[in-house]
Amino acid sequence: MINFKEELEKYQPMLELDSLESSIRSSEIQDILDILQHISKNTTNAYRNNEA
Repeated sequence: MINFKEELEKYQPMLELDSLESSIRSSEIQDILDILQHISKNTTNAYRNNEA
């Protein structure tokens, strides 16, 4: 039978997973910034078109 406490004590997270997680978060933030810039540009253009 598996001794879960013993197995958990042996567990060590992979460094690759830690770096992968941070790069995913970084790219998600960049995606959100890109979307916000796109929305801002469209809103500004629409506002300018309504003033003309």
